[in-house]
Amino acid sequence: MIEPFWVGVAGIVMLIFLILGGIHIGVALGLVGIIGIILMIGFYPAMSLMASTWFHYGTTYFFIIIPLFVAMGLFSAQAGVSRDLYDTLSKWIGQVRGGLGLATLGAQTIFGAMTGSSMVTAIVFGKVSVPEMRRLGYDPKLAYGLVAAGGAIGMMIPPSVMAVIYALVTEMSVSQLLLAGIGPGLVLTLCLGMGFVLLLTLCPSLSPPREKRVVNWKERFVSLPKLWPALFVGTILMGGIYSGVFTETEAAGIGTFVLLAFFLFLKRFSMEALSGVAVILRDAVSLTGMVLLIMASGQIFSRMLVLSGLGVMFTDHIIRLNLSPLGFIVGVVGLYFFLGLLLDSASIIVITVPLLFPVADAYQLDQVWFAMVLILTTQIGNITPPVGLNLFAVKGIAEPDITLEDIFRGVLPFFFMMCVALAIVITIPPVSTWIPYHITQR
Repeated sequence: MIEPFWVGVAGIVMLIFLILGGIHIGVALGLVGIIGIILMIGFYPAMSLMASTWFHYGTTYFFIIIPLFVAMGLFSAQAGVSRDLYDTLSKWIGQVRGGLGLATLGAQTIFGAMTGSSMVTAIVFGKVSVPEMRRLGYDPKLAYGLVAAGGAIGMMIPPSVMAVIYALVTEMSVSQLLLAGIGPGLVLTLCLGMGFVLLLTLCPSLSPPREKRVVNWKERFVSLPKLWPALFVGTILMGGIYSGVFTETEAAGIGTFVLLAFFLFLKRFSMEALSGVAVILRDAVSLTGMVLLIMASGQIFSRMLVLSGLGVMFTDHIIRLNLSPLGFIVGVVGLYFFLGLLLDSASIIVITVPLLFPVADAYQLDQVWFAMVLILTTQIGNITPPVGLNLFAVKGIAEPDITLEDIFRGVLPFFFMMCVALAIVITIPPVSTWIPYHITQR
């Protein structure tokens, strides 16, 4: 029998090679995990452990919240909610320097209350707002960089798929983590908005001196009713969870039903509408399958690490370093920045949190605050090459004259703005903890 410690070490090395070799992260995690467990406890116990893990992830009722949140975002995008949000906000604030950029960020924030996916948010507004910004004279690289970075707001503002994944991995309260994302999400919006205006002030050539549109007050007030679908769904979701009227899973189901009804109503219940529903549901199932594969495989991999003893050794080693809590957080952020160059945010959470969670507990760090720090850091990774999923998603819908290198350059200023938001969340924990701890369920 091979020494468990060396099985764990070999497993980590093998995982790195498989990922660098282009193997899907879900497959790599599961393969390494099950081989390591077989070497430590034998074939049949390992098969039993794998079967029970997959059964758990395939039959747990609560996991239905993931496809429902994904479907909400897809229905709202196809129903034109995002375009209405942008159109309304652009009428109100679009006439000032940088107004369309601010309108984009504001619309992404409200849209985030219906999606929970940074990639969906970035793609939708890459289609909706960037063509108008380009038409009026904004630098195209900056416009695409803005929507790529602003997509992260959709992963912070509840409902957040990443908060749900984090809660499932750590068995924390989903409602607490969803509520905790409100503060960091708003901070991120403010940092991106203020940074955008500052950038245009320092470099006026990046935008037109004044938007070339004239919008009267009647048009502004007439546009306000377009906000009601987003505000209505957001109020149902958060109001119901806050008050305890229904659970997070029930809230996701109700929100999805409302947006489905709204989508069908707009499409007049035509065959085209039914075809659109089928496409949306297929996309939601596909994305959910990918997420659950990563989560289930990550659970197998983490159990392999537990059996090898590496998890306990890692915790003990970090504690023996006598780092201050801030030093530990800085180290974790640096690790996440590095991993963000190679992996998507869900994979980073699934792989690292089982190791970092007990260390944070040993440091007596607030786990809700710690979760928000990690989730926000993964979103910064979504705009860093070479993996940066938001960058590739935006490139997929960008106009032909825009290269991937253009988007890399355009998103660079927003990378630093997001780092400022992260610093605020780290140094002011109540930004993350005040709402979930002071607005309690009845």
